[in-house]
Amino acid sequence: MLKHLTISNYKLIDHIECDFFSGLTVLTGETGAGKSVILSALITLLEGKPGADIFHDEKHPVIISAIFSLPQNPSFQSRLNDSGFAGNQDELILRRHISIKNRGGINNRIYLNDQPTTGNTVTALSAHLVEFVDQHQQQSLRNPREPLRLVDAFGGLALMQEEYKNLFHKHQEQELKLEQWSQKISEAARQMDYYTHQLTELNEACLDPQEEEELQAQRQQYQQSGKLQELTREAEEISYSNNNSIIDNCYRLLEISTELSRLDNSAPKAEETLTEIIDSLQEIYKANQSYLARLDIDEQTIEETEERLAILERLKRKFATDINGLIELHKELEGKVKSWENRDTEKERLTHELVQKREKMLKAAEKLSLARRKQGEILARTVTKHLHDLNLAQARFIIKREAIPCSAAGMDKITFLFSANPGEAPAPIGDIASGGELSRLLLALKTTLAHHYQLPTMIFDEVDTGLGGGTAAAVGRKIADIAKNCQVITVTHLPQVAAFADQHFVIDKLICPEKEETKIQISEFTPDQEPERIRELARMGSGEEITKEAEKHAGVLRKEALKDKTE
Repeated sequence: MLKHLTISNYKLIDHIECDFFSGLTVLTGETGAGKSVILSALITLLEGKPGADIFHDEKHPVIISAIFSLPQNPSFQSRLNDSGFAGNQDELILRRHISIKNRGGINNRIYLNDQPTTGNTVTALSAHLVEFVDQHQQQSLRNPREPLRLVDAFGGLALMQEEYKNLFHKHQEQELKLEQWSQKISEAARQMDYYTHQLTELNEACLDPQEEEELQAQRQQYQQSGKLQELTREAEEISYSNNNSIIDNCYRLLEISTELSRLDNSAPKAEETLTEIIDSLQEIYKANQSYLARLDIDEQTIEETEERLAILERLKRKFATDINGLIELHKELEGKVKSWENRDTEKERLTHELVQKREKMLKAAEKLSLARRKQGEILARTVTKHLHDLNLAQARFIIKREAIPCSAAGMDKITFLFSANPGEAPAPIGDIASGGELSRLLLALKTTLAHHYQLPTMIFDEVDTGLGGGTAAAVGRKIADIAKNCQVITVTHLPQVAAFADQHFVIDKLICPEKEETKIQISEFTPDQEPERIRELARMGSGEEITKEAEKHAGVLRKEALKDKTE
């Protein structure tokens, strides 16, 4: 819940601080005193993209901070951990620091537990902390999507809806997959002769990624064969066949070494080394002879090499790619032709998968629809009961369900039908409900949903506008009833509502002519200020002149409210 709020330099607020408690807190004051400004500052902290009109004094920054006790909500804890703010703290401190840049524009910095964070993070977290209910939400009841959202929220159907949504998207993906495959096959049908001709041509080429490089090496070899033969023969003559060749000299050295060893045991022993050298020279000779034989390339081999290189060069020019690209194209064409040949089998497989996914989706949709029907009936009965408590004794509230083609939200169209008077057929809310009726319908819904929401704080901003008398008292009782399940903070003009308050703030607007400025001041009634609280209720009920009768009536309101709260 919200424990503390500090606002500095925001619109008409110079600086205020206030502590909040559980139960029902009301904010009252003269019309235009600035009650909603306080809630506006809290919205700016949690959701705002502030403009330049928020500064009380542009020379100083706007600073808004709030302290919340951490809700015991696994979803909130998970979101907090994902945001990098895991810990054992009992409180969550949010602070926004807004200032005007030297060259214009806004500096907008936000902190969570004194660590910089983003507005998106705070907005995501605040969705688990506070719900604002105002006259705009009355209009949201006219939104065609709102009834479905409220039924799902009431029934706790979020997980079921998410499961269905996942199956719906899988079905869509399979539909798209089949559609794209069909388009691909249709395209292939028009191009198949061309693809087959290309594949045949590439098949006949018998492509090998190393072949071109080997052929290029062969070409270079026979283009230089004369020089290569000349060098090879010269090497053979020097090493082997000429008089006084290297190998002949090595044999002579071997004979000398052997004779020296026979005549003198201390002479150098070179026989083993010379024998190894002679063996190596003979191996070189054999290799040269083999190489020389390969250099004797016949014209047919040269012609075949050139023809093969010409084929590869023509294919590369035709398809505008290299040898590796030709091989990849060959694989691609094989796949297209094979897909075409197996098209009936593949279509059957994809269609079977689509049928299976559709069956699962429809089964989940029917399950979700059944749950919505049951929860809608319970919601309708409960809201109708609360409407009767809110002085709409003849009101009828019906939740109409229509089956529609499956969408991401399911196969249901939910409409809220409402009639306030006997003999009046229930019709969609947007067609017949007045502002006062919408206020009470919204309150009835919030009272019902408060038992199902895990929100620790609800804030009502003048949702009771246009109501009075016994209806106003009934509204007060309902708001107090919601406050039994969560913290409620409400801005109200009705003494019948304010009488139920566990905590009561009064907002005043102070005008300082000498400084030519206007400020908002907030004060809280303490437990020993019950007479002052009753006088405020009297002012709310009677206007500027507070008579004894008005004070007496206010005292009765307060007494009856306290009695209702204890029952």
